Amino acid sequence: MHGSGSIRVEGARQNNLQNLTFDLPLGMFHVLTGPSGSGKSSLAFDTLYAEGQRRYAETFSPYTRQFLERMDRPRVDRIEGIPPAIALGQSNPVRSSRSTVGTVTEIADHLKLLFPRLAELTCPDCSQSIRPWTPHSIISDLLSHYPEEEAWFLFRIPFPKKTPADEVAAFLGRQGFRRVLIDGKPHRLDDNSGLEALALALQQTEKEKNLLLHVIQDRLSISAAGKARLAEAITSCLRYGKGVFAIALLKKPSSIHLYSDRYFCPRDERDFHDPAPALFSFNHPLGACPVCRGFGRVIEIDESLALPDRNLTLAGGVVKPWQTASFEECQQDLEKACRKHRIPLEVPFNELPKDQQRFVIEGEGGTTRDLQELWDSGDWYGVRGFFRWLETKTYKMHVRILLARYRAYRPCPECSGRRYRPETTYWRMAGKTLPEINSLPLHELSELFSKIKTKDASAQTPLENIRKRLRYLQDVGLGYLTLDRPTRTLSGGELQRVNLTGCLGTGLTGTLFVLDEPSIGLHPRDTGRLLDLLRELRQAGNTVLVVEHDETVIRSAENILELGPGSGGEGGQLLYSGPPAGLTKVKESPTGAYLSGRITIPVPPSRRPCPDKAHPWLKIRGATCHNLKKLHAEIPLRRLVAVSGVSGSGKSTLVHEIIHKALLHRMGRAVEEPPTLESLSGAELISDVVLVDQSPLSQTPRSTPLLYLDSYDLVRELYASTEEAQSAGLPASAFSFNAGGGRCERCGGMGYEKVSMQFLSDVFVTCPSCEGRRFQPHVLKARYRGWTIDQLLESTAAEALAFFSSATELTPRATDCHQKIIRALTLLAEVGLGYLRCGQPLSQLSG
Repeated sequence: MHGSGSIRVEGARQNNLQNLTFDLPLGMFHVLTGPSGSGKSSLAFDTLYAEGQRRYAETFSPYTRQFLERMDRPRVDRIEGIPPAIALGQSNPVRSSRSTVGTVTEIADHLKLLFPRLAELTCPDCSQSIRPWTPHSIISDLLSHYPEEEAWFLFRIPFPKKTPADEVAAFLGRQGFRRVLIDGKPHRLDDNSGLEALALALQQTEKEKNLLLHVIQDRLSISAAGKARLAEAITSCLRYGKGVFAIALLKKPSSIHLYSDRYFCPRDERDFHDPAPALFSFNHPLGACPVCRGFGRVIEIDESLALPDRNLTLAGGVVKPWQTASFEECQQDLEKACRKHRIPLEVPFNELPKDQQRFVIEGEGGTTRDLQELWDSGDWYGVRGFFRWLETKTYKMHVRILLARYRAYRPCPECSGRRYRPETTYWRMAGKTLPEINSLPLHELSELFSKIKTKDASAQTPLENIRKRLRYLQDVGLGYLTLDRPTRTLSGGELQRVNLTGCLGTGLTGTLFVLDEPSIGLHPRDTGRLLDLLRELRQAGNTVLVVEHDETVIRSAENILELGPGSGGEGGQLLYSGPPAGLTKVKESPTGAYLSGRITIPVPPSRRPCPDKAHPWLKIRGATCHNLKKLHAEIPLRRLVAVSGVSGSGKSTLVHEIIHKALLHRMGRAVEEPPTLESLSGAELISDVVLVDQSPLSQTPRSTPLLYLDSYDLVRELYASTEEAQSAGLPASAFSFNAGGGRCERCGGMGYEKVSMQFLSDVFVTCPSCEGRRFQPHVLKARYRGWTIDQLLESTAAEALAFFSSATELTPRATDCHQKIIRALTLLAEVGLGYLRCGQPLSQLSG
């Protein structure tokens, strides 16, 4: 029996794990290490996390479970004592533009609670501070500014211009009011002079506007002794004036001062929204920009995609979409309009005067003229007019596809990418608007919030939560980020650390946290702070399991588990479990050999020289994105180039957002957001660009290494050429487990069946028909050089490489197939993936 303070694992066989049995003490900081492919992810994520999450989900009702992710039951005999689990991986699955650093860490939620309590409203027109008044605060203000003064206490009622004066007098009379203030003079409405003054005021009111008539409620002296009567008069005025109270001093009756019990600017007569939390959220209609709806960007036609090569002439096809048979008529219309306005057709577009370029793009009358009017008049509609016409046809699928090729995201013209409606930006806390706070680096933001002081008890909790989360983000080396940074632009390591701070901020206890190499991308100077954060997570009563290769993290662990000794079938064994000091004494431990110094990585004695100026270079000028500002960079081509720097220096931004997207954009391919840069030279020397990151190659279990390397078609061709296949009439398609008539009909070529358990985790059982071999019996009779097709799929890449390399006496076609297969498998072996099975689903691979 295991102790109550540990997780007991018996018979773990997930993927390449070799029937592992061990105890994992709870409430400790564990590091799981070992060579690549030794089974670390299989143990940490596919076994421990999957079982912890699965058991936690099964505590909910069937109705609730349908909204939760269902985890597959791991291949293990028994797991006891496992708490609920949370996994923080290296990949970045976020694709939504609404997700930001602020929303993921919940700082945005606390800000929208804090702003209504601490922010101050400023009128955008007159810059006057706006606040709602109560009768008592109005009295205090009057006593401080106009003590012992006589004053008219007024309220305002609007009347239309055409309203007869006697009807106004009768209406007010029924309410008990007989006096009004017109042009600074009091008038009684029960005599002719007062009615005449009212009638004149109504006549002089501007057309389509109402007369704001100041009705006298009382005449009082502003004194402390009469506070009760002052409060009664002010309350009455606020009630009849719909929240607006006016006062005019007898010594200066033409000057009227306004107070309101709502957010109202008396100088500009302007109302403002109450500071509800929704006003400070770009994910709510009340706070989101009405144009971009809180996304911060809009999608529109990108002229650089429609006219990718401006060195071409108008007759030579500078407008790319018109060079097809479908829109040949548009090209003819362009040439006709240019001849009419004497614009040369054989001059490169970029050499034409600006007004002629504008004419070609915008057409006659700009982009605001009605399209039907343009057609009817025969005027030139321009490139933009063409796309405006296409947008009226988006109910057709092919039109939507065509438009997608020439569209790109741009910052919203209404909010300038800030996401919020203008009313939100009228509020300031600590002198800054919410968009300004969101755009500050976190280290500056932390300093700002440390200076905010308040006596409001309701603001203390969100304020402390914000300070705590900002401290956590700085502790993991993310002080360079901003709250408005989209989550989808973060690297996998950055997102993992952001999620880690979110977990700390929620105060979870009794939880198993599984992290995948959190030190990746982290500068050594920040590793210590990361370890402090992990220890804080453990001290809160949690168990932390980290898959890691970093020496500092390994030495800092309380308990180490090492898998090995090799990769794939040669791994999956538990070599060591215990404190770090004992690892160096294990002779079979590769990690212990490096930690003890028995094995070291040799440093090359010399480096290859840097290319001279005559060498081809990719030159970037004025690149601006995220924290890169006007960056200049030169990269030698045909060389292995490394981009290095401290965490947050902009490495991922330079490679992913600048270089990759700039090259794609230069090649005329659609890019979601083209990078901002002054110039890019040397791109013409590059024929293609491929981004290799940690995103999964495939999410389907039907994709395998041989399929991904385009080698499985060659394998099927070789098996179809065997005597058994030809005598049975088996074509190459019969050896496909994804289609065709040769795969097992019961399991569809998967080798297993999925038994749906409704709201519980699905159960996978070996197919009883093919016994896990994927194919029908007559297909499995075909042997190529002694191997059946399922034996080849079960072999590792290294075994398959030896199998195909040892072949002799082949036909020319078979020789060609072998060479191509060997070339692909050699690549796998050279990058250390020779342990992968040829038929292993890509969805099972780690990042």
